[in-house]
Amino acid sequence: MTQVEKELAQAPRSQVERLAFIEARLYFLGELQRQDVAERFAVASAQASRDLSLYKQLAPKNLDYDYRERTYQPSTQFKRIFQLSTENVLWWLKSGVGDGLPNPPGLPMESVSSLCTPDVDMLAQVTRAIYRHKTLEIKYLSLSSGYKTRRIAPHALVDSGKRWHVRAFDRENNRFSDFVINRIQYAQALDEDIVEHELAAADTQWTEMVNLSLIPHPKIIHQAAIEADYQMKGRRIEVTCRAAIAGYMLRRWGVDCSTDKSLNPEEYHLALENIDSLVNVESAELAPGFRRIKGQS
Repeated sequence: MTQVEKELAQAPRSQVERLAFIEARLYFLGELQRQDVAERFAVASAQASRDLSLYKQLAPKNLDYDYRERTYQPSTQFKRIFQLSTENVLWWLKSGVGDGLPNPPGLPMESVSSLCTPDVDMLAQVTRAIYRHKTLEIKYLSLSSGYKTRRIAPHALVDSGKRWHVRAFDRENNRFSDFVINRIQYAQALDEDIVEHELAAADTQWTEMVNLSLIPHPKIIHQAAIEADYQMKGRRIEVTCRAAIAGYMLRRWGVDCSTDKSLNPEEYHLALENIDSLVNVESAELAPGFRRIKGQS
């Protein structure tokens, strides 16, 4: 553990959050004032000053002070001490890294919104059941059987990129399945604990990890463009995910999973190189172009 990591481990969590904000604001917006910290976290200016002093102590080469603008700016030697993923950074910017408001002033941002957002009250029923390890009686609307009352033992939420599901043991069918939250018309928590064979540990499709090797679609002429899009190394992307969500991921990413790579390359820029990785994956039925060979499970 480095000295910086030791210092951060000893600092109060609330202060670590403010230090992370200081770094993100500096690095991604290019400027910071003491008042930005005070207003964002509703703390006194004196506390914001102490936070800035600690950050300068932890990363003395990261900040330059512009006396004319009266702002701190990232130095040419800036080196992050907080390791945030690009996905988290973009979410942070979208949600309001600068002022607690979406899209910091001076940084316009738009994204494609979801058409299928769960009802917040129904979502609460589901999340409480997962967190407290309780079962739910639900009235569920499915494509195959319409309305039906089911008893489920939920253990996780799944974002398919299109809809939110709850992963649960279905007592009627004696198996783990995904239920679209928006299709749950009614839910009631039962005073019943989840039994061992209904726990996440017993969900083999959830616990089994699958390795997917993604390559540019072989029918695309200028494959270097696809390699650049996805920052490929060695002309491929290696992804590890749960078997239960592999099909969702491949569909969301538009990956041609046909054995002969017959899908339209103008629509499917990626192809799955190791098709055999989906042999025991139930969700593979959702993968574009995937067809099970007779005799496969």
